[in-house]
Amino acid sequence: MSPAQPLISQVASDVLTGFYKRKRLTQEELAERSEIPLTSLQKKLRGTAPVTATDLVVISNAIGVSPTIVMEEILRELAEREQAGMSDGPVSLEAHRTKKSVAEMTDDEIEAIEKKAAIYDTELEQDEPELP
Repeated sequence: MSPAQPLISQVASDVLTGFYKRKRLTQEELAERSEIPLTSLQKKLRGTAPVTATDLVVISNAIGVSPTIVMEEILRELAEREQAGMSDGPVSLEAHRTKKSVAEMTDDEIEAIEKKAAIYDTELEQDEPELP
């Protein structure tokens, strides 16, 4: 069994996996597009091998997503996990089963969040009342 990878590498694996699945690519297609051997790519996506900065750029480009967008998602997810006290030890997916990252969401789910954000008052912690 491989030693646990740093949290950022685990998060990068999760985010990249979400993006390639959302684009409906197979690991074989992604390996071919990225020119990374399939077994190496699988280890990186499982989080058992580190994801380097070069890997991040190459895999993002192979998926067809800007590496900047992928990195922003990684940093957002990393901050959430660290805030939740998940910075030590392996990441438990159980706590995140009902929560999807943006990379895993459909366009309709993203639109629903945007609509909710437009009517939710964070100061009152409730939806804004409708105007007459």
